[in-house]
Amino acid sequence: MPEAPLKLRARTTVKLRVYLLLAAAGMLGGLVLARPALVALAAPFAVYLAIGVRTGLAGSSVQVTVESRRSLGRVREGGMVEVEVAVTASHDIAWAEFALYPGPGLRAASGPRSQAVHVGVRLRAGRPRVLRFPVRAERWGAPRAGVLRARLRDRMGAIGLESRPHELPRLAVMPQVETLRELIEPTRLRATVGSRVARGRGEGIEFAEVRTFQPGDPVRRINWRVSAQRGALHISDRHPELSADVVLLLDTFSDVGDATESTLAVAVRAAAALAAGYLERRDRVGMIGFGGVLTGIGPGLGTAQLERIVGGLLASEVEHSYATRTVATIPPRLLPPRALIVALTPLLDGRTVGALFDLRARGFDLAILELSPERFLPPPEGAERALALRLWRLRRDGLRDRLRSLGVTIVPYDGTMPLRLPVLTAARVRRRPGRAVLR
Repeated sequence: MPEAPLKLRARTTVKLRVYLLLAAAGMLGGLVLARPALVALAAPFAVYLAIGVRTGLAGSSVQVTVESRRSLGRVREGGMVEVEVAVTASHDIAWAEFALYPGPGLRAASGPRSQAVHVGVRLRAGRPRVLRFPVRAERWGAPRAGVLRARLRDRMGAIGLESRPHELPRLAVMPQVETLRELIEPTRLRATVGSRVARGRGEGIEFAEVRTFQPGDPVRRINWRVSAQRGALHISDRHPELSADVVLLLDTFSDVGDATESTLAVAVRAAAALAAGYLERRDRVGMIGFGGVLTGIGPGLGTAQLERIVGGLLASEVEHSYATRTVATIPPRLLPPRALIVALTPLLDGRTVGALFDLRARGFDLAILELSPERFLPPPEGAERALALRLWRLRRDGLRDRLRSLGVTIVPYDGTMPLRLPVLTAARVRRRPGRAVLR
């Protein structure tokens, strides 16, 4: 971030006000009581005031510039980070105190949550001084590192300078990513080398079977040992290793919870873990933020793609909108025709539900990670609210049944259990014939 000057304003110190009171009291008392001793006693305080006002910081054109360093970087949710700021002054400053008030989702490394991080230094004219403020990231997102305030004073300590609040750039707080050993397997693969063993036969590493040689078979597949034992040519068939297209559909139409935890926060952590798992298996992964504002990242490979997806997830937020959102509004480049779509949604907004039915009707392989909102709902009070909650649950059961009839896999997930459990359940459900939903 380029250097930015602090906006400074003069402030009298407590020391100046006390000395002014003592000098005025001594002078006035000496004149009224005709006591020269009182005037002599007040004279040093008056001299201090004259020198302090004359040579104080308010009488000079002091400039202080702030430069945020790249070390702001990225930090994991729940981790520590040092916010580095380079400060340069145009004049010598006997003492400068800088205070960083952490932004939302951040807090001081020690002490109460509202406490600022203070650093005191001496500044030499023209020499940059690097200040480090340790803070802890409590929630994923892209919050501002905080607001910086400064108080400067000279050697006399009579008149100081105080800066206006100076906003620092944003941090990138990465969500906690769980390592997944098993993933939801796609039913259709791409004709590109990957790490998934295909059911068909072709060039690959995974052994399939030994069979008799047929005209047209490649000579390099001949198994000479078996051929010598059986007296006829045999070849070794293998399964090719292919890859898949995976699209993570994040529902940003609705969010249930509070600032510390919500269904959207659970969805972001789960999506980041799924993206890392699929990319590790050399699948192409993309992301769609389906909500009031439609966002998307086309399918891609590698570490750079994971960085792009996580960056898109960090910017995810609920935008209230009454605009119509359908599958037709999604750019075709974000939805490869043979892709596995993993939707992360609480199934609360009708536009998302309609889009899921439309995706299945278009022939997409669809799996839903249902982010249960019941964890964030207060317990029902009274018979009427209990009945309303029961009817709401029955309605959601009916929605799951409709999706099951279309061959969609649904697993509930509330964020309290490890993500690997619902993912493992979904993978097992998809292997069972005629079973595509978890009740």
